[in-house]
Amino acid sequence: MIATANTLETLVHQSWEFEKQRHGGLVVGVDGSSESIAALNTAAAIARARQCVLHVVSVLPSISSLERSEAVRVALRDSELSQLLRALEAPADWTSEAVIGRPAGRLCEIAERRGAELLVLGKRHHGSLGQLFGDETTLQVMRISSVPVLAVEQAMDKQRTIVAAVDFSPSSVRAAKLALDLLKMNGSGSLYLVFVEPPGDPVANQFKLPEESRFPGDVVVWFRRFVESLGSHAGIHVEPVMLSGRAVAAVLEFAERVAADLVVAGSHSHGRLERFLLGSVSTGLVRDASCPVLVVPPGS
Repeated sequence: MIATANTLETLVHQSWEFEKQRHGGLVVGVDGSSESIAALNTAAAIARARQCVLHVVSVLPSISSLERSEAVRVALRDSELSQLLRALEAPADWTSEAVIGRPAGRLCEIAERRGAELLVLGKRHHGSLGQLFGDETTLQVMRISSVPVLAVEQAMDKQRTIVAAVDFSPSSVRAAKLALDLLKMNGSGSLYLVFVEPPGDPVANQFKLPEESRFPGDVVVWFRRFVESLGSHAGIHVEPVMLSGRAVAAVLEFAERVAADLVVAGSHSHGRLERFLLGSVSTGLVRDASCPVLVVPPGS
């Protein structure tokens, strides 16, 4: 069954039973918006396909110094989350919790504590002022999370075609492997490994080949070794693609051309100033992609 935004808005008072926490699986953030409900339905579909646990989290911002008032808000939201799980006809090992705090920090903390394989969030479009001051919770999560983050605007069921932005770094290898895992759930599909050769403009040079000592400089050899590192992928069509231009625009134009269901990318550890001046491929993909985006952090 599919949950709806109206489900979360209906307050149902009921008791709930504490269940022993299970590690691994998926964590999804829900705040009642249509985008977060889409994230919930997406996470539920993936959890069912992978036969893993799902933990639903709702983070309430602190607005009161009265402990009793906060407790009431948490209890009400817990009740709403329980109703959502019933609407999904959730298995007994799917759980939920409502907490107080800053959304990005608490979501990352909970996902990491539970050893989650994936954190699923809704994404919404913000104006330029919101982007400047960083009020995009999903992007804030991606910048600090050690767990891969999937951002969706509409519910995503099955992935048949995935575009992976690669720069031959370890994080892009991990991103491509996770993309393969998603395709294997369907038994077939296409994975396009897209490398963008940057123009001479240093600001647009967001994809960089690793040091020559790691692999030979020949891009054909780089691609061959990259594909070999992915392991077996029977039934999955894997195709290397080399483009030129600005990374984000080139990847998204190609994704539109092949009607991609998902775009994936590995993120890199950049300082705040570097991110502000140059931006990042993952940030641009999340903001501009018309399909869901999965960002895999280094060392995840």
